[in-house]
Amino acid sequence: MPGRERGEVVEDAEWSQLADLARRFYLEDESKTDLATRFSISRFRVARMLQQAREQGVVTIRVHDRAPDRAQMSQALAEHLALRECTVVPAEDSEEATRRVLARAAAGQLARHVRDGDLVGLSWGRTLVALAEEVDLLPPCTLVQLTGTVGTDITKSPIELVRRIAHRSGAETVGLFCPLFASTPAVASSWRADPAIARVLALHGDLHHAVLSLGSWDPPITQLQPYLTADDRAELDDQGACAELAGIFLRADGTPVTGTLDERRVSVSVDQLARAPRVLAVAGGVEKAPAIASAARSGLLTSLVTDDRTALALLRGPEVTSPVLRLHRELPAAAAH
Repeated sequence: MPGRERGEVVEDAEWSQLADLARRFYLEDESKTDLATRFSISRFRVARMLQQAREQGVVTIRVHDRAPDRAQMSQALAEHLALRECTVVPAEDSEEATRRVLARAAAGQLARHVRDGDLVGLSWGRTLVALAEEVDLLPPCTLVQLTGTVGTDITKSPIELVRRIAHRSGAETVGLFCPLFASTPAVASSWRADPAIARVLALHGDLHHAVLSLGSWDPPITQLQPYLTADDRAELDDQGACAELAGIFLRADGTPVTGTLDERRVSVSVDQLARAPRVLAVAGGVEKAPAIASAARSGLLTSLVTDDRTALALLRGPEVTSPVLRLHRELPAAAAH
């Protein structure tokens, strides 16, 4: 009789009684109290028999969930965006709640991939601030700040972000103690030449992992907006800026925006990110889908954590077939996992 291979054998009479009880409960909506009266047994006995019916295979329950299979969606999105790995999480009712779920998934990626001695670069942003609350103990590694600071509130700065993640994970830290954007290209050049800053910028060339928050310039969803001048904004608009990561602006086709603002930037370089074995962007919200697609087209990313609504929007868009930077990223022994 079907289902008897599960657990101990049920005799025909008992099987029939379990089937009768289960049919009345699941299909005819009789209550446990009514069943107890009908079969002259206690309600607790009814509950035990219903459990036994499930365990023995008398009853099987199938859930038809119309929500997409996120594991399949993750794989499909990785192929669609020409990325090595994507993790799709459920979108929540609020941006803050979704941000926490994204951060938790990003923390899971770090836990899976970081190994002893790895160098992990961190940019900044609200999602990475949430990451600081989700990261647990990591193997002995070093966290390095990928961008200079933005604004004057130290509690929201990249320095504080690195410090908080290091406090939770036990990692060593390397800070970049200068603004993200200098007032002029000449000032930025002098900062980059400073030995203390130059040492940090040189470290960016040895990254095993980079974790980036991703901003959108068009539509404007970036924390950099208040810190840019009218001339900066006009330059970005004129050049067709679409996305921003670590202070690097990208056009919709994935090519980096060049110009005065880029010359004033003090952060990880495009070439350094392109050589890093693992570059993870953490970004959600359907409005950011064009920016995420831009970042994928750039070839700078290897991995993405996003929510299912954004994933669907990306899957409806054009497939990424020829990333701008088609570099062969070698996974060093410490990162090949």
